[in-house]
Amino acid sequence: MAQSKKLEVIYLNGQPDGIRSIRRHLSTMTTYVIPRPLLSEAKKITGINRPGIYYLINENDENKIAQIYIGQTRNGVTRLDDHNRSKDFWNKAIMFLADNKTFSLDMISGLEEYAIIKAHESNRYKVENFVKPQYEIDEYDLPSIEEVYEEIQFIMATQGYKMDNAKESLNESEIFHTTRLGITAYGVYNGDKFQVLEGSEINMQKDVNLEKYNKQRRVLVEKGDIVQEVDKYFLKVTLEFNTPSGASDFVLGGSTNGWTEWKNKDGKTLDKIYRTK
Repeated sequence: MAQSKKLEVIYLNGQPDGIRSIRRHLSTMTTYVIPRPLLSEAKKITGINRPGIYYLINENDENKIAQIYIGQTRNGVTRLDDHNRSKDFWNKAIMFLADNKTFSLDMISGLEEYAIIKAHESNRYKVENFVKPQYEIDEYDLPSIEEVYEEIQFIMATQGYKMDNAKESLNESEIFHTTRLGITAYGVYNGDKFQVLEGSEINMQKDVNLEKYNKQRRVLVEKGDIVQEVDKYFLKVTLEFNTPSGASDFVLGGSTNGWTEWKNKDGKTLDKIYRTK
C-alpha cells in the first residue's frame, strides 16, 4: 500500500488562485506559490527570505506549463526582483525554501543542477535555462538531493504540474495507442487526464474540428515540438489533454471518440477498461 502524505495549505490572501504556502507534515521545506502580480505582497510573508530553489512558470491558456526557468536563491523572494525586471515570459513563481541547516550552499547548488537536468529530461515544456550550472554533485550529497527533489516533484504534481518523463516512467501495459488512418500515436490515461507521449505521430494532413487544437499544432510546429521527418510529423514533447477525445482529435484530426480510439496492447479500448462493468 502506498504511504499516505499530509499537506497543509494556507491561502494567504484568502483566494484559491492567490498566494499559497504549502508544507508537508514533518518537512523543513515550505513551498510558496506566487502569482507575478502579487510579488510585492508576497514579500510581507514571514520566513519567505530563506534559501532554496525556485521555478518561474509560464502557463498556457489551459493552465499547463509552456515554459519554465529554474534558479537558486540565498535570500528568498527578493531574488525574484531581478527576474521581474529582466524576464517577461513568466506569470507565476513557485519557491521551495528551507532553513539554513537543511539547505546549505552546496545543497542549493546541487538541487538547482539536478532540477534543471530533470526539467530537460521531462520533454514536457520549453526550459529557459540555456546555460547549465557549473556544479558537480557530490556522490554523498546525491541521496539527499534526490529525496528533496522527490518532495518537490510531488508538491508540483498537487498543483497540476507533472515533472517526470511520462514515457520513461511507464511500462508497456499502461500505454494506449491508436493506429487509425495510418497514424501511430501513444498515450496514457490516469482516470482524469490523457497524455499523448513524445514520439507520437500527428496527422497534419487533416485539420481538427476544434480550431484551438489547430492553433496548438501550429504553435508546436513553430517551436520545433512537432517536427517533419520525410512525409510524417512527430511530437517531440509529451502533451496533456483534459479528455481522451481531445487527445485523439489532436492526433488524428477531425472529430473522434477517444474512448474507442485508444486501445491497450491487448486491443481493449479505454471504454472497455474504464467504463464497462
